[in-house]
This record gives sequence, structure tokens and C-alpha cells, in this order.
Amino acid sequence: MKNFNSKYHSIIFYTLFVLAYFFVGITLTKLAFNSQTIPIWLPAGIALVGCYIWWWRFIPPLFIAAMAFNLNIFDSSLHEMVLIGSSFNEAMYIAFGVVIQAIVGAALLKCWLGHPLHFKKRKNIVYFIVVVAILVSLISANLGVFALSQFNSAYSVDNHWQNVIYWWLGDTLGVLIATPSLLSLLPLKSNQHSISALPTIAVCSVLFISVAVTTQLYEQENRKNTIKIAEREVHVIENSLYRYTNRSIIAVQSLASQVQSSSTLSQQDFYSYADQLLEQHSFIKTLSWNEKIPQNKHQDFIKEISSIYHSSIEIVGEPLEKDDPLIIVKYIAPFSGNQKVIGFNILSNSDLKGPLLKSNTGHLPVGTKIIQLLTQSKVSGPTYLLFTPVYSQNENRETVKGYATGVFLIHSIIEQAISKQQSEMFSIDIYEDINKPPFYNNYAENLDQAKGSRIMSFNINFGGQQWIVKLALKESFLAQHNNQFTLLLLVLQVAVCSLILMVLFLFNQQQIELTRQVTERTHSLAQAKKQSDLANQAKSQFLANMSHEIRTPLNAVIGFSSLARKDDSATTLIGYLDKINSSSKSLLGLINDILDISKIESQRLVIEYIPFDFNALIQRINNMFEQSASNKGIDWKINSSLQGNVWFIGDSMRIEQILLNLCSNAIKFTSKGSVTVNIEAKLSASNKTQLTISVIDTGIGIKESQHKNLFNAFTQADSSTSRQFGGTGLGLTIAKELSQLMNAEITLQSELNKGSTFTLSIELATTAPQAPPVVENTNINIASLKILVAEDNPVNQMVIKAMLSSLGIVPHLVENGEMAVDIIKQQNFDLVLMDCQMPVMDGYRATALIRQFKTDKELPIIALTADVMPEDKAHAQAVGFNQHLAKPLELSKLSECLTQYAVVNEQ
Repeated sequence: MKNFNSKYHSIIFYTLFVLAYFFVGITLTKLAFNSQTIPIWLPAGIALVGCYIWWWRFIPPLFIAAMAFNLNIFDSSLHEMVLIGSSFNEAMYIAFGVVIQAIVGAALLKCWLGHPLHFKKRKNIVYFIVVVAILVSLISANLGVFALSQFNSAYSVDNHWQNVIYWWLGDTLGVLIATPSLLSLLPLKSNQHSISALPTIAVCSVLFISVAVTTQLYEQENRKNTIKIAEREVHVIENSLYRYTNRSIIAVQSLASQVQSSSTLSQQDFYSYADQLLEQHSFIKTLSWNEKIPQNKHQDFIKEISSIYHSSIEIVGEPLEKDDPLIIVKYIAPFSGNQKVIGFNILSNSDLKGPLLKSNTGHLPVGTKIIQLLTQSKVSGPTYLLFTPVYSQNENRETVKGYATGVFLIHSIIEQAISKQQSEMFSIDIYEDINKPPFYNNYAENLDQAKGSRIMSFNINFGGQQWIVKLALKESFLAQHNNQFTLLLLVLQVAVCSLILMVLFLFNQQQIELTRQVTERTHSLAQAKKQSDLANQAKSQFLANMSHEIRTPLNAVIGFSSLARKDDSATTLIGYLDKINSSSKSLLGLINDILDISKIESQRLVIEYIPFDFNALIQRINNMFEQSASNKGIDWKINSSLQGNVWFIGDSMRIEQILLNLCSNAIKFTSKGSVTVNIEAKLSASNKTQLTISVIDTGIGIKESQHKNLFNAFTQADSSTSRQFGGTGLGLTIAKELSQLMNAEITLQSELNKGSTFTLSIELATTAPQAPPVVENTNINIASLKILVAEDNPVNQMVIKAMLSSLGIVPHLVENGEMAVDIIKQQNFDLVLMDCQMPVMDGYRATALIRQFKTDKELPIIALTADVMPEDKAHAQAVGFNQHLAKPLELSKLSECLTQYAVVNEQ
């Protein structure tokens, strides 16, 4: 695609596009919301435009740029982006999808739709948006997310199709916004109309900013709402933890109350009540009754518990101080797995001594620090103990006789207090000491490394102990919260951008079309002006030639008329009259040429199709030019292959007019040598013959550069031609136009100073020879006709009267149509010669009135007028004229017309 002024410029843009793909991608990751979704992926548009410009040559650097971006070789923090590659195989698959998508989109543009800013059809705009921007963008989305599901351990397949949609919509927006912006900056081909890049870039920039800002504002608002929900949920977790820790306190207090109410606590009574508590609370590991005895009575206690359990029991654990009493585990539930604890001296453990002594100051349970307890049972892990003292009355004072004790499983309490949904919502740490590791968390890393957004905390106080609870809202929860609304936002953005860009493309198309029309109109106006100038020049030349051609015969008419007035010799006068007649006919021929070209240009000339004898036509041509050729001393020859027993159907008068023009020009422009007419006939169908008539001369010839203009109106080979040879320059134009009206063709072959060959090729239908009209009565007496002549011009009255007198007719003359109508009402006439243009009442009106009482058979009316246009003849026939005779009137035609009606009268 040759868009650049040089190879150097192409290389610069090539490099910029590759770098833009990488660095724009890195920049856009900062716009990612939900820590993984980029709402608008401009590199997709960069890749498409790059492949559209450089085709397959852009594939290698595009693949490398996509690989580099997904491997994050410049920014390790991007590894946290779930929808970005983190392994070679993953990056390769994603880059492969990017390349396929770009090359498919570019192929559709190059081979089908064309340049997006210069679409020829409006429907191509819709195809670009729907097919290239939307459907083709599915390629990279599906391949990319497939790669994530196969090679990215951090990727969750639960959101597979959701991520496909996010990726797809981001690529779609990137193609829609980046493609027109980049293409508007590129140079155009020579056959493309330029448009301003500023509106396109401005619209696309506004769209980009709108999408980015809208997404970020939505994300911030959504995050705020989510955090509010999280804060409410934190209070729920806090209350739940308090509730479950309080249950542990209540359980121990309940056991203590049961012991307190029994004067002598039997083993059966303890296990009965302890089993109920264990069944109610799954987070209780063990419940025990620990009796306090002085050191000097430990032997008696050994005997007591040995008899209870029917086995030898030893007291385990020496007192930490010599004055310390013994607090021995007497009963424990469940017994199975904990029987070795029987006889254990709790005060032998320094971690337990403090809470025990603290509990002596009141009746509330006192808790221990977190203990990593491992017993014979299968359950192990962090636990805490609660001690509740049980008192006895002794000499009006209370003394501690033992402790009801509970061992509680921390994980069990927390997992019951915190639901699965809450655990998925927060990363949770619970500490006893903030400076030490947490004794509970729900993830593998430290809280500072966990994926969270905001850390919230609260304290749980119970049994004299304090837990510090810290929670961080997980980004995964933020990503999943209100996903439907996020998807709706992206779809809405794609729809709005598509509509706005469709309007932009339509505006560009309209602007280009207007520019093209203006350019074409300007060009056509320039051409028209040039043609007008040439036409004016030709017409000026024509007027000059016409002035010469008209004045020449007029000079003869006026000159010889003046001479005839001074000469009485009959012979001399006849010579003068012959020259006047010849000059008049030349003048009439000029006028007829002008009328013919006018009728042709106004498309009012009608071709007739009647049988005619072509041999007779050729004979007339021969008779007409044989003598003039002989007078110039040139050879005249006609070679014909026509058969004598075949006639043709066509307009013989117009064919003869063409041949007259061609032969006249040939003789006119030939001063020595010959003029030859070759006529060849070739059967083209069963009833059609192809005639090829060539008029060959050895005259002055025509320059090749002048051939194309030779058939134009008012044109001759050069300006000197008319001065040397005369002529109006209309003959060949009329011949060319007449030939086209008859579906024929005139061609020219000519060489300067060697002669010219004009060839007429025409196909005519054939027919059998037609019999000549038979005149039954050869002795027609036209002198017997009683004729009325309506003519206002005195000179014309004299002419028509003289012509009729030469035929032995004495006409009756009137000066206008009104007088003609009146006299026809009074007298009978055989025929009326009616001028059409007269004062008082013209011939048309007079004829219409006459036809009210005289039919065309009762009284023939002949139009005698200078109006010779087809519409004039049609109008004359419509108002009631029988026939039309054109001025200047020829005696032979007048005689032929009168003979026709004299025959009718005699019959």
C-alpha cells in the first residue's frame, strides 16, 4: 500500500507502530479495573491498521511486540494482571491470536470493504463495525482466554466466558477508536479525496477519554459501594465471633454451675452434663472438672480416683512452687483419647498457672493464651482454655474447691463464626500479638502480600484475653461484585461508540463525496469552459465563413440583377438569370444545412424507412459530380458491386445527402488526381445487406491530430481551409449525425498531402424492386384549376402569380386569411394556396375556419410558407392543411403538387 512519500518514511511509521503496540499496552494496564480487565484495548486497532498498511510484513514485529508485552519483560508488577500472560507458551498463544485477528481484519478491509475513511458504499460502514470490529475481535479473545485457562495457574475457569466477553469488548472498542484515528493521519493515495484529520482524531479522542473516565468513575463508585458492603459485613463477622466466643464462656459457666449445684459430683453426673454440652457445641474439644487439693492429701486423692477408674492413677506434674496446691484433672469428657490426662496437675504448667490464679478473684471464666495442643485424639491445632472456679462454703467463707475447664478449637469456632462467603470476601488474619504471626489466616501468604484493597480491623475481648482481627477485602470479590452491571456498561460503551463512529464515517463519506463532486464539477466546468471557448471560437469562425458563403451567392444575385436591368440582350439576360438561379440554390443549400444541424441537435429529425433503388441514387450522384470533376481536370470513377434486381429500405434522401457531402468535399479538396467511389455489398442476413461506400480522393489530406475534431460542428481542418476552399464546416457534422441516426458509421483514413478516404458502413434491409407509379391519364390539364392564393407580400404575390401564369393558370389573389375565408364562402375554388404568416388573420386560423364548412376533399388547402420545421408541418396538418410547400418555392414542385390535385378533380 503506497501511502508514504519514501521508503524512509514507511520504515519510521513501521517502527512507531510496533513500539506503540507495546508501550500503549503497558500504559493501558493502568486503566485496568477489577485488577484484570482493560476496558479499551487500543493495541488491537494498532495491529489492524499495521497489517492493513504493510500486510504480511507487519506480522513478525507484531508477534514479537505481543510476546514482549505478555511476558512483562519491563514491568514485573504486571504479573498480577490475571488476563496477561506469565509464561512463554501462554504469551505465544495470545500473540498468535493477536496476529490472526489483525491479519483477518486487514484482509477484509483490503479485499472487500476498502479504506474505512473512504468507503464507497454506506453499507460498508455497517459491515466494518459489525464484522471487522465486533466479530473478528472474537478471535483474540477466545485464543487468549484459552491460553490463560491452559497455562496460568492464577486463572479461574469459573469466570472463563465472562473474561472472554471482557477481552472481546476491549478489543472491539480498541479497533473502533484507534483505526479511524491512525488512518486519518496517514497520507492518501492520489485517487482519494483528502479530508481533515482533526475532526476524526477529536471524535476518537473524546470517545477514548469518555470510555476511560466512565469506566474509572464506575469502578470507583462500585468499589466504594462494595467497601460499604464489606464494612457492614465486618460488623457481622465481629458480632459472630463475639457470639461464638461467648458460647464457649457460657458452656464453661454452665458446667461450673452444674458442679456447684452438686454437693458430691459423681462421674456419671459429670459425663451426663458434659456430653450434652459437647453435642451442642462442636467447637469444644474437651470439658473437665479439675479438683483443688492440698499437697498433703494427694495420696488420698490418688486412692479416690483410682477407685473411680478402677485402675492405678498417678498424679502427673510437680508443683512449680512448694506451697502451690494441686489442681488435678478428675473428670474429662470425652474420656476416649483423653484418659491419660486424668491425674494431670494443671499448676505444673506455667502457661496455665496465671489464668488459674487470676480466676480466683471472681466468678467469671478466665482464658489462656493460644496453645498448640496435640493429644492422642485426631483433632489438633491452636486452642484456648477457659477456667471457671467453683466455690465451697467453709467456716462462713468461700474457698475454691476446683475449676470447670473447657478446651476450645479455634479453627472450629472461627469457621462457624465466619461463613464461606465471608471468607471468600476477605483475607483474614487473627492475632494475639500484632508483632507475632497470626494464629489464624485463610490464605497462604501474609496479609500485606495478599490481594486486597483495604485493611479493616477490630478486637475481640473475652475471658481476659484479646484477639486482634484484621481483614482485607479481596480483589476477586471486587471483580465479581456487580459483574452484570459492569458488563452492561461495557456493552453500552461499545454501542454508543459504534453509533458515534457510524455518524463520523457517514460524515466523512458525505464530505468526500461533496469534495469529489466539487472536484468533478470544477473539472467539468473547466472542460465546459474550454469547450465553450472552442465552440465560440468555432462559431466565430463559422460566422465568418457563413458571412463569406452567404455573401458570395448574394453578391451574384444582386450583381446580376443589377446588370440585367441595363442589358436588353435575351441571350445575356438568360445567362444572368441562370447564374442568379444557381447562386440562389447555393444560398438555399447553406440555409438547409443550418436547418438540418439545428434539427439534429434538437433531436427533431426523423429518419424514413421506405423502399428505394440504390442504383438510381448512385446514378444521380454520378450525374451531379461527373461534370464538376471533369471541369477541375480530375478523374471521377464509381465502382459498384450492387445487383440491379435488389432494392433497399431506408431513407434514400438522407443517404444521398451524406454521399453528396462526402463527394462534394472530395472534389472540392482535390486539385489533381482522382476521386473514386467504391460500393461493396455483403449479405449479412437473409434479408439484410452490409453496404460499404468509400469515397477516395488524392487531395490535400488531413493531419492525424485534426481527425477527432473534423466531425464537430462549425469545424474544418484549419482556418485557412474555408478561405481557400469555402464551406461552412457543417457538411461532415451533418453526415456523421445522419449516419448515427441510421445506425451507420463513418470512418476516416487520411494522410497529409496524400489524400483521404471517407467510408460509410450501413446495414439496410432488402426488398424486391418496386414498380413505378402508373399515371392513367397522361393528358392532365392543370390550367383548368380555379385557384385562390392568400399572400400578403406583394413580391411573393408577383412570384406565385407568374409561376401559375407559366402553367396557364390565372389565380385569384387576397391579402390575408380573413379575406380568404370570406371569398371562399361566396365562390367555389378547386384549390387554395395559403400563406401561414399574414396580418389580420394568419393562414392557420383561416384554414381552421374554412374546415368548419369545407372538408379537405371538397377544398384542398396547400400551406405555402417558410416555416419548414417538423413541428411546423405537423401543426399545419393538424389545423386542416392538405399539404406543405416550403418557400422559396420551386416551379417543378408547384407543378407536381397541382398535377396531383388536377388528377383528382378530373376523376
